[in-house]
Amino acid sequence: MADKPATGNQGKRYSAEEKAEIVAFIIAYDTEHKRGGMKAASDKYGVSVVTLSNWKRKDKGPKKRKAKGKKVAAKKTVKTSVASPKVVGDSPEAILNRLQAIRAEVHKLEKEYDGLKKKL
Repeated sequence: MADKPATGNQGKRYSAEEKAEIVAFIIAYDTEHKRGGMKAASDKYGVSVVTLSNWKRKDKGPKKRKAKGKKVAAKKTVKTSVASPKVVGDSPEAILNRLQAIRAEVHKLEKEYDGLKKKL
């Protein structure tokens, strides 16, 4: 899998594509079997479960920290039907289509906001 062979005290080096493929395998396995994806990926690809856990955690993005001693107001989230931006290996056409859909959604929300603002 790795381009460079392991030498000395270094382990294998995996490309971003290989990491994404393995993380996708874990998620698919967990979706189908409810759990056990990391162990199955470790057995299949020969990667440590700890390493897989780190890759999966990094794939989720940075952790959000809570402020100490302060009450944090709950944020209201807006659900959209736009696809997730973390799709690995998208073609430029797919990215463009997703961008156009996001822009259309933003335009629709701006029109709705203007209408509500006029009612005030």
